[in-house]
Amino acid sequence: MSAAWPTVALGDLLRRSEHIIPLDPEATYKEVTVRINGKGVVERRQVQGVEIAANRRYQAKSGQFIISRIDARHGASGLIPDELDGAVVTNDFPLFDVAEDRLDAAFLGWMSKTASFVELCKRASEGTTNRVRLSEDRFKALSIPLPPLDEQRRIVARIEELAAKVKEARGLRAAAIEEVEAHWPAILRLAFDGKLVSLVPFKASAQEILKQAATFHANYQETKNNNAYPNKPQISDNGPYALPTGWCWTTLGSVLTHMVDCVNDTPNFSEVDTGLLGLKTTNIRPYRLDLQRRWYMTPGDFASWNRRQPPQAGDIVLTREAPVGNVCMLPEGISACLTQRLMLLRAENRVIQSRYLLHFLNSPCFTDQIAASGRGQTHPHIRVGDAPHFLLPLPPMEQQVKIVAELDALQSKLDSVKALQTETAAELDAMLPAILDKAFTGEL
Repeated sequence: MSAAWPTVALGDLLRRSEHIIPLDPEATYKEVTVRINGKGVVERRQVQGVEIAANRRYQAKSGQFIISRIDARHGASGLIPDELDGAVVTNDFPLFDVAEDRLDAAFLGWMSKTASFVELCKRASEGTTNRVRLSEDRFKALSIPLPPLDEQRRIVARIEELAAKVKEARGLRAAAIEEVEAHWPAILRLAFDGKLVSLVPFKASAQEILKQAATFHANYQETKNNNAYPNKPQISDNGPYALPTGWCWTTLGSVLTHMVDCVNDTPNFSEVDTGLLGLKTTNIRPYRLDLQRRWYMTPGDFASWNRRQPPQAGDIVLTREAPVGNVCMLPEGISACLTQRLMLLRAENRVIQSRYLLHFLNSPCFTDQIAASGRGQTHPHIRVGDAPHFLLPLPPMEQQVKIVAELDALQSKLDSVKALQTETAAELDAMLPAILDKAFTGEL
């Protein structure tokens, strides 16, 4: 903070509020929480007085300074906003009235978000590792650089002007990402209407490919391998719209070597990293496997949950429920099994390109069918028996290759735009701390 400004003890600028009110059991009260890292003072919940353990609480007033005894060292402090005027807090959140003749409350509010102020709060906190709390006396003994009131107000006005521009830029960034993402379903719809790319010559029509696939089904059935080719290939006359020459409507089950529902039970996950992943529905995102959270299996459970069909790289995983209809492809280099509410789909690559299938299952052409099949369900889900019968527009193999190449190229461009927007977001996130640093070193 600026060495040119005189320093003043916080105790000379803040007066502890002792405004305590009795709680009416029938009344509704707002409770407050103070977010760490300077993220603001917000409503925690609204609750009836009868649900609050105590019969009295401190009452907050807008413009007061509030700080968390427990998380002050993590930047949990700020000003009570207008919408929380009259809210109640416990003694763990001391409230302070600001000496308005010396300190602009907004100046303190912005200062409390700086790293230097958080460092002061760390110095004023004491206790053992798990019980470190802010000492109010030590906090009030701390000194901060304090310019004249007019200068405080000028600094606040400048900060708020720049903060508004950062907020506007964040909004534009979010809108840009939403616009990019909004285009993708329309692109997929064009692809599966046969209108995204021009037609190419083909050796065999989709109907001919499916007739050949019927022999694969018959041969596998003779081996008694019930997990392979469970569904006889079909050509459907019930498609919702006309398809280009050489295409035909078929069913999802017709283009797969395997369609395996998971073991419908929850395993006992291992407490240690065994290297054997148990995938949950929360790991399956549109187009990607999200392994930010990982659950591991014991070798015994891993084998048991894979007994129907071990997944392999290139397999597609579909969530049947909670959430319904998320689809991704398994990458190379992981050992995994599927847990409940997941289905394994393995493409018959002589009939359908795996990535054509992946794009289709992420498209409105498929998700609209899921929505229609789930009407009236309390909890939307895909019934195992319905899954093989979803309709799919199948082009000749040469056309599939061209569609996949075009979709992959477009997806790569969209991902690049989103990545650039993410980088911009990081830059925007760094701007406000930089603005505050300049403001409170007298450089703004």
